[in-house]
Amino acid sequence: RSAMDFDEGGASELQQFVLLARSAKGAACAALIKQVLSHPKIFVFGELLDVPAVLELANTEHASALDLLKLFAFGTWSDLTPPLAAMLDPAMTLKLKKLTVVSMAASSQTLVYDDVMQRASIGSMRELEDLIIALIYEGLLGGKLDQRAKQVEVHHALGRDVHPSELPHMSAKLGQWLETTSALMGCLDEQVDAYKQERATQSERASALEQKVASLTEKIKAGNNEMGPSDVSMDVDMLPAGGEVRMPRPGARGAKARQAGGSSGSRRPHGEWR
Repeated sequence: RSAMDFDEGGASELQQFVLLARSAKGAACAALIKQVLSHPKIFVFGELLDVPAVLELANTEHASALDLLKLFAFGTWSDLTPPLAAMLDPAMTLKLKKLTVVSMAASSQTLVYDDVMQRASIGSMRELEDLIIALIYEGLLGGKLDQRAKQVEVHHALGRDVHPSELPHMSAKLGQWLETTSALMGCLDEQVDAYKQERATQSERASALEQKVASLTEKIKAGNNEMGPSDVSMDVDMLPAGGEVRMPRPGARGAKARQAGGSSGSRRPHGEWR
C-alpha cells in the first residue's frame, strides 16, 4: 500500500465527528452527518450510528439524514431512493459509487466492467477505470485492472459496516470457523504428541546403544590388560645365540638337497683326484 492509504476506511478520522455528535441535537446533528458523508477519507460509519443523538433523529424532521447515513453504512447505489438521491452532493455521489464497488469486490474475486458500470451507475469505461484506480490508490481495494478482458482481478477489499440483520449469519460463520479450527488444533496436538513419543523412543534406543558400546569397550580394554608380555611376544630364551631368526625361503630346502645329492653324471671319476 502507498503512503496515501486510508486508515481502516477512515475510522480514526471518524472519531472527532463521533465526539461532536454526542452533544449535537436536531439540525446540528443532521448537518454533522452530511459532513461525515462528504468527507473524502471516511468510509465506515458504525460508531456514528451508535451515538444516541444520531439515533434520536428517527421519527423527526431530520430522519432523512439518519436514513442517508444508514444507506452509506450498509447499502449500495441500487438502494438509493429519489428522496435520498436529492440529498447527495458530488462528493457523496462519488463515495456511494466507491462503496458499491467495494461491496461487489467483497463478494467476488472478479469484477466485470459491464456489471460494475450498471450497478454503480457509471457512464463510461474511462470513468470506471478512474474510479477503480482511485480505490486501489486509497487502499480501499486491492486488485489488478485487465483492460483487455475488461475486468478487475480482486485481491482484497475494505470491510464495510455489518448490518444488524447480518449478525446471526456472521455468528454462524464464526462458529463454523471455530469448530474447524478446534478440530485442526486437535489433529495438530495428536501429531505433536506422536512426534514427542517417537523422539523419546529414539532417545531411549540411542542411550541403550551407547551403553552397549561403552560396555563392549570396557570389556575389550579389560581383556587387553590381562595379557602379559609373554602372551604377545616371543621368549628371548628361544632365540638363537645370535639373536637372529632366519626364515627359510620357499623351495630352499629342496634346492640344498639337490646340491648335496647331485646326480651320478655330475661326479668326477675317482682317479681324477689323484
